[in-house]
Amino acid sequence: HKILQKEHYELDDTFAREFGQCDSLEDMKEKIRQGLQAYTDERGEMDLQDRLLRMAADTLEFTPSESQINAELDNQMDNLSAQLAQQGLNLDMYCQFLSTTKEKLREDARANALQSIRCQAAIEQIVDLEGLEASKEEIGEAVALICRQNNMTLEQLKPYYDAQFEAAVIRSVLTSKVMKLIRDSAEITVTE
Repeated sequence: HKILQKEHYELDDTFAREFGQCDSLEDMKEKIRQGLQAYTDERGEMDLQDRLLRMAADTLEFTPSESQINAELDNQMDNLSAQLAQQGLNLDMYCQFLSTTKEKLREDARANALQSIRCQAAIEQIVDLEGLEASKEEIGEAVALICRQNNMTLEQLKPYYDAQFEAAVIRSVLTSKVMKLIRDSAEITVTE
């Protein structure tokens, strides 16, 4: 039996040293500002690259087959199910919450599936036209990045590293090269 009273920290240099690992409150504010700016810049660059890739995909004379569309829809529904499972939900609960059905959800995802297929086709065509390849060093760097992002060692990753995983890493490296190529080739004008 005891009485606890919450006390608020003063926003001062002591707070900055204890919680912000900074020498002063001003240093902490600057560190936070720089972090937010870097995040905003990165998100903006990713959005720009995505729009440029979509524009490149729109120039393709390519119509995906119904089986390709269905495969991509299956993939998107599987990804949604996995994301929901991480939150302790399932697809039925999600549909009930949105007052919809799995069929309607799938139909609503059709436009995104088409765009995804077209973007992947654009990437593959650019890879072929430009003769892009993923070197062993680039694959190694990508695998090292995956390990860092998931706080694991290469030894811990080895049980998951199969042909399918390696193909995904190679696709990721090639996609990054295509995105850089598109970004470097784009003429971007800023309007206000």
